[in-house]
Amino acid sequence: MGKSLALTLGTLGVGGAGIGAAGAHLLKKTPEAPKVTFRDKYSKALLSDDINDAIWTTKLTALSDSASSPKHPDLVKAKSDKGKGNKEKEAKDALKKGCYEIYSRSVEGQDDFSDFKNFCSLNNGDKIDSGKVLVDADTDLASHWSTFNAANRDSLYKGFREAYDSKGSSESESEGQWKSKMLQKCKEIAKDIFDDPISDFNTYCTKTKNANAGAAASGSRP
Repeated sequence: MGKSLALTLGTLGVGGAGIGAAGAHLLKKTPEAPKVTFRDKYSKALLSDDINDAIWTTKLTALSDSASSPKHPDLVKAKSDKGKGNKEKEAKDALKKGCYEIYSRSVEGQDDFSDFKNFCSLNNGDKIDSGKVLVDADTDLASHWSTFNAANRDSLYKGFREAYDSKGSSESESEGQWKSKMLQKCKEIAKDIFDDPISDFNTYCTKTKNANAGAAASGSRP
């Protein structure tokens, strides 16, 4: 073998080894980050068979609303069955099945997140203390003026700071401003996925349930 041919083959051999090493590097997959599921991220907001069945009924009612648009097939079935009147149990079972499947899925899925937030999770409104309900009118906030006015703005839950900035130095001066903004914010926060109790939400956004209304409702049952 000529000297020049030997050198050429040697060069090819080294180059081939280099290409092989590069190829092996490219073929080696980068480890994927562990999937974060709804069960992982929102463990405090999960529904289960152990919770009050009234919560499942509330979620099923929200699902059956004509404006709702579930994406998971079991939730679509639950919505359809709920509308048939005599399939309440089948509808609730389908809702539970769909929710339990979503819990094991990645939080990155937009459709799954929408279904989870709207139909498959506890929200702040669901966690209001027994005997209280969410405020539903500006007038419900009137009794909170003194407490709200004396609050430290920077210590308020972030959603309430805009309302604080709109208040005047007296209740009459800020009439129709802070209360309307607070009411709107209370309704928004009530729909947020529950994580931990929000002290300001419990203070400003809830009121004592009307005992007379509850008694009337109980008395109307057969």
